[in-house]
Formats: sequence, structure tokens, C-alpha cells
Amino acid sequence: MNKINEDEYSNRVIASLTNNWQIVKDLRFRTRLSTDFTSMRTESRSATERPLAFGNSGGFGLSSYLSSILYGDALLTYTKKLNKDLELSVMGGYTANKEISQGVSRSTNGGLSTENMFDLAASINTPNSGSSRFSLVKDAFVGTVNLNYKGYLFVEGNVRRDRTSTMNPNNNSFVYPSVNASFIFSDAFATPLWLSYGKVRASWGIVGNYPDIYGANVAYSQNTLGAQGGSSVIYTTIPTSFGNDGIKPEQKHEYEFGLETKFLKNRVTFEASYYNGQIVDQILPLTLPASSGAGSILTNIGTLRNTGLEMALSGIPVQTKSLRWELGVNVASNTNKVEKLAPGLTNLLHADFDGNAAQLLSEVGRPMGDFYAHPIAVDSKGEKIVDPNGLYKVDPNKMERYGNAMPKMVGGFFNTISYKGFTLDAMLDFRFGGHVMPTGIYWMISRGLLEESTKFMDKESGGLSYYIDGTGKRIQTSGAAGPGGEKVYNDGMLLPGVKADGTKSDYIASSADYYWTVYNWGGPQYSPNTRYELYIQKNSYIKFRELSLSYNIPTSVIKHIGAKKVQFSVFGRNLFYLYRTIKDIDAEQTTAGSRWFQSLTNVGTNPSTRTYGVMLRASF
Repeated sequence: MNKINEDEYSNRVIASLTNNWQIVKDLRFRTRLSTDFTSMRTESRSATERPLAFGNSGGFGLSSYLSSILYGDALLTYTKKLNKDLELSVMGGYTANKEISQGVSRSTNGGLSTENMFDLAASINTPNSGSSRFSLVKDAFVGTVNLNYKGYLFVEGNVRRDRTSTMNPNNNSFVYPSVNASFIFSDAFATPLWLSYGKVRASWGIVGNYPDIYGANVAYSQNTLGAQGGSSVIYTTIPTSFGNDGIKPEQKHEYEFGLETKFLKNRVTFEASYYNGQIVDQILPLTLPASSGAGSILTNIGTLRNTGLEMALSGIPVQTKSLRWELGVNVASNTNKVEKLAPGLTNLLHADFDGNAAQLLSEVGRPMGDFYAHPIAVDSKGEKIVDPNGLYKVDPNKMERYGNAMPKMVGGFFNTISYKGFTLDAMLDFRFGGHVMPTGIYWMISRGLLEESTKFMDKESGGLSYYIDGTGKRIQTSGAAGPGGEKVYNDGMLLPGVKADGTKSDYIASSADYYWTVYNWGGPQYSPNTRYELYIQKNSYIKFRELSLSYNIPTSVIKHIGAKKVQFSVFGRNLFYLYRTIKDIDAEQTTAGSRWFQSLTNVGTNPSTRTYGVMLRASF
């Protein structure tokens, strides 16, 4: 904590310019240009760990990162009152954005030449270097027709043509239509006094999802063997994961129905919606045999059905001239099912973890993302088999399902209390159901770094007493020494089960052997006793997401500096958990990629951060 540090310095500039022209009475033209620029510099320092006489240690790294996002649009809108009840609005335009980023890094190699000299010049060997850059361009032509009847019935049709640079230039343009309608029945009919507002809505549409940047490329990597008696020898390698020039976008066809209501003079609000969506041509990597030259290829494979219900309830229980209290809750439940895969396929392998220790599969007829692992081996009577080392034997020939990645319900709570110029906001969110496999946590258990691995370490922790006889077998005892004066250990474990011959097991394992072996790395070919089914855990939680307190300085004070509004606030984010099923990591620390199947294990991810801050906002 004190000797290994990483400091990050970042600057960000966000700007936007919008212009509106009223060309004629009913025709308006709007243009907008905005930019988001980020500059970041990072320095990492690892202190020298031993005297230079015993070798070099420590390190220093320096990296810089630049990111620029440029967005623009031009929209032409025509609005015409066709008669006293019907209004027409037509909009057409163009939008585009471009993202560019680049990063450069250098770090010492082989340790520091001078104790705690944090500079690249202190590198023992030629410093390591790396760089990255990417560019992404997207644009779209959009069109909308909207009809408004008496201000309570609305019908709208949309069409857009998208292009993206993440796909083959000869196949990167796609058209997506949609239509929606809404009816404010509280304005159309006389309603009870307790109903302040009521609206029903329905929509249907198609949207697209594209490959990640450079994910669809079919490209080769270049490297060099260095000078071989003359000029350098350059060679190319095939990537382990193939792209696909013929990839198509995912398409989501969805219809939705919704209800929005307000009661008791807008003091209570209730909203609900139901959706049913089908994702076709889903973009996923298809696992290939190694003999094909790559481990996977990006493909359009499978059809997925999503159905769900979302509800929100909020209210204002207290409202006076100086005090207002608003609170609410929203919940969403989603069910998905794999309807179809490629011809001949009944399941799709998303990930094989740690040498076939576990797998993430999707099967036709089931929700996406089932976790599979090798079960404990059993005999013909169904009894668990214990190896002579006292640990359960894992069956290398079977895989069983131990959980699914999809949550059952997500949602959140909010509270806002305003008193005169002060406002207190508190936000909680939750997730129930859905499994993850935080392998990093279990490897920490195997190394004795977490509380779990202190069980059975002595008598007070539940450990059994035993001695080791001349054959190396552990024998349970209640004495202070073995019959031959052997040393007695108190960290024994006796797992219920049978030996290979079917007799009751009396094999004793030490707690150190148990945790080191059972929670270690790899499939049955590496260790017959490592159990990844223990790694697959339900990831449910209730988190205190954010707490903020703000104060609006009175106008009588700020008018002297020419300000219209000045607000000062303090806040905290990602604060703590009220409940969680996995206690040793942040439940959201598993995010390691942009695709859902990349965010189910915490190997290689950084610890989550808790943020505190102060903010001053002023308008003039």
C-alpha cells in the first residue's frame, strides 16, 4: 500500500455548440457540434525490495493516453397544423461521430539500477515499451413522421440507415424501421379525481448491434526475428481468434407495451412495461478445433428471445413550502431463452476456463450462460469417492450444470429530501440471482489469504487431531502423541464418503492440503481434487450506490458576483453493501470486457474504487 503506487492525472474538456434557424414559419433547421477530449498520464512506482548487492528490484512505468470524441448532427424539421385537431411533424437529418484514441507506455526492465530511483533511466535493461491506437466512425441518416391528434393521441414512424467502420466497407450499411403510438386517456375522457394522469403506449422496432472495434477484422500480426547475419527477418502470424469479413449486425426485433399513471394530484406515480424481443444473427465467437488454425471465429450464430417486465413506483409523502420528500423503487425482471443455433448445434461454448476446469455454455431451450464444472466422482451407489489424500476425487469425464449467469431481478431505490436550500439524495440498487465465477477469490483462499482458509486450522477452528504413522497415513487420535511418540497435528478434516473399494473413508486431510489443492488452478488433468463447482457462486447484492448533500446558495448572496445559481455539494459513490452473497469482492468487479460472457470472472480485473468528492456548479 505504501511502497507500490500508481498515480493517475487526467484532464477532460467537454464542449457543445448548437444553432437553430427558423427558415420559414413551419420549417426549422438545427445543427449541433460537440466534442469530448480526455488526456491522461499515469505513473507507477514499485519500491526497491532488497539491497542492490543481492540483485535489482523495484520498477517504474510511465504511460500517456489521449482520447477524442467528435459528434455532429444536422436536423431539418417541418411542423404543420393540418386542421384544428391534427398536427403533422416531419424530421430528417444526418448524425455522425468519430472516436480516436492512442496510448503509449514505457517501463523499466530488470529492476532499478539505483535504489528507489523512479525514472526510465534507472532501467537495468532496455525499457519495455508498448503502444495502442484505434479509430471508430459511425454515421446515420434518420427520418421521422409524427402525427398528433388533439394532444392525446400520438403516432410516430421512424427509419434510420446506419453505417459503422467496425464492419467490412462493402457490407456496413443497414436500415432499421420502428413505429410507436401513445394515448393519454386522462385527457381524452373524464377520469376520477384521484387519477391525475394516464397514458398507454405501444411500440415495435428493429435495432442493430455491431462487432467490437477491430473484432471483425481478418488480419495478421507482424514481428521480427532480428538481424540474422544481415538484415532483420520479418514474419507474420495468424491470430488465435479469426474475424469475419461477412459478419452481419445483430438485429433485435422487439415490441413493447407500457402504462404510465399519476394519482392524488401527481403525488404518486406508477409505471409498468412489458417487452418481448428476439435477437437474430447474434454475434458470438464460435469455438473451433485447434487444427483449423484458430481457436475461434466471429460468427452470426443463434436466435435469442428476451421477455421482461419493468415497474416503477414513486411518491411524495411530504410536501410543504420548505420541505419535500420523494422516494421510489424500480424493479425489472428478464427471462431469456436460446431458441436456435447453427444447424447441427445444440449448445454453444462461450468460454473454457483454466484447462477445462469449467465451461460457460448456452443450450437451445435454456437461458444463455450456463456454468458447467466437473462434479465429485461417485460410485455405483452414488457415494462420493475420497482419494487417499483425504480429498474428494473429481470426475474428469463428466460436466454438470451449477448455475446460470442471468440475474432474476434488478432494480433500485431512491430517496430525495429537500429542505429550503439543502437537498439530500440517497440511492441504492440491487441484483438478485445470476451466477459468476470469481476465480481470483478462490486462488486467494488456496494461498491462505482469506478468512475462509482459517477453518480447521486448529482445534478451536474445528480441526481434528491426528498423527502420521510409518506408512505416511494420517490416523485420528485423542491422545497427546501417537503410540510410537509421533507428533499430533490438530488441523485434520474427515470428508464423508467412501474409498475406491466402496468401504467407508477414514482418510484424513490436513486443512493446508485441502485449501491448497481444492481451491487451486486447473482442470482434472492438472489436479484430480481441484473443485471448480465451489467457485460458481450466486451474485446477489444490495448496494448503497450514492449519497450526496447539496446546498443552493441564496440568490441574495450570489447576485453580488453576477451569478444566477451557485450550488455546492459533497458526494460519495460506490459506498458499501447492505447485503451480498460474495463478501470478498465488489460484486461488480467482475467486469472485464464489453460482452456479457467476458464479465463473469474477476481474473485480471482491478479492484473497484469508492469515490468521494466535492462539486461547485455555477451559472451566470
